[in-house]
Amino acid sequence: MRLVGFGCSFTYGSELYDPEIGTEFHHANTRYRESNVWLGQLATMIGATWDNRAEPSNSNYAIQYQFTDWFNNSRNSAEQVVVCVGWTSPERMSWLGDKWYHSGYIGTGTEPMYKQSHRDWILNGTDKTQALHTETAKLFVNSVCKLHDIPLLQFNALGNHKPTNYDNYFIDGMVMENMLKSAQASNSKLDLIASGGHPNEAGHEYFTIRLHDFAKERII
Repeated sequence: MRLVGFGCSFTYGSELYDPEIGTEFHHANTRYRESNVWLGQLATMIGATWDNRAEPSNSNYAIQYQFTDWFNNSRNSAEQVVVCVGWTSPERMSWLGDKWYHSGYIGTGTEPMYKQSHRDWILNGTDKTQALHTETAKLFVNSVCKLHDIPLLQFNALGNHKPTNYDNYFIDGMVMENMLKSAQASNSKLDLIASGGHPNEAGHEYFTIRLHDFAKERII
């Protein structure tokens, strides 16, 4: 079995750094990051492999197209897969140039292209239909997976989302970020959040244990 994951930094594994490597060697840290983010932890729990296609600052608009790219170009119909999506904040926006650019990076990105993207952000990032992009993305991914009998496991990682009627939704109405903050606030012994606001290793483990129970009951 293979878990194919889509999402933002909460699925990518931002702020998960191998202590023996440190924060400066980004690509050398990939295996550690992907092993300790919820997707990798869940795969390990059920004896599966994983394919992590998440991007930091990703939007739901981009997730829809990244899923489409996987489905059309990388999916092996003979392979047993479970699609896993950690939906992000609905207000985020992305646009496609030579690669995906995300509104969350505007003003903070160090690459020259981010500075050149301000015009694209003005044209695309303030679109008042952004909330509709999220509903369309969810409908599209759910419809394609249902049509092709692909198990789908999904939840809200960040942001305010409208309730859904999908029975494959883990704690519909709850957001991963808020779950961890609430758990940490109610128990001083818990340390679940890294300095930059992303889940740390323990935070991903806390979430994955609960996600695993749901997945075993409903999805896998």
